[in-house]
Amino acid sequence: MRDPLHPALEPAAPARRPRALAGARIQRVTPLLDERGDESGEHSLVALVDDREVEVRYDDGSGALALEAGDEVRELTRSEAKDLARALLVHQQSVPWDDGVLGRVLLSLNEAIFPVSLDGFTARSVSDLGEVILLAGASGPLAVDVTLDTSRGTLTLVLPRTGGGTRKRAPTTQEAHDLSRALQHQLRREPRTEKKRLLSLALEAVRRFASH
Repeated sequence: MRDPLHPALEPAAPARRPRALAGARIQRVTPLLDERGDESGEHSLVALVDDREVEVRYDDGSGALALEAGDEVRELTRSEAKDLARALLVHQQSVPWDDGVLGRVLLSLNEAIFPVSLDGFTARSVSDLGEVILLAGASGPLAVDVTLDTSRGTLTLVLPRTGGGTRKRAPTTQEAHDLSRALQHQLRREPRTEKKRLLSLALEAVRRFASH
């Protein structure tokens, strides 16, 4: 029986990870060179956060943005993308030129910030590629592919980029909830085939992601 005079200590709430780009001030945006000394298509965005340098890599080909955090390289979170977009808008007003790079980075940031609606997603085909399950489909008029890495349990959305090409990123929690409902609806209508088995595996991964 619990002693009312000595109540059990409540577990401390997990500490929230500080936003790595809160209050960031852009210092420079420079192209990266490949082994031959040519521009590689990647750019380095260096910002100051509390007098500490933070680097973000931008890939012009895919539109991907990755944060260099110590030995870790990871995608930006939505809040980090918002912080970086604010910093870039301020920086853009302070430089007397525009070589197009900042505009393309801001476009990629907007694509990372605003979620897509997946409640109408339908997988037109499902492929078993070994360690990866590929759901090729669409949500309304938007072409969307979903990949599940079965060895790591990671989900990736493959979305069209404004201006052509595709971009890859993890789904947001809301997108995962919408995708979960859409897959459940499709599963109810699928006959017992290999496609249904693969869809079930994808649904389990989406549910785990949505519950995090």
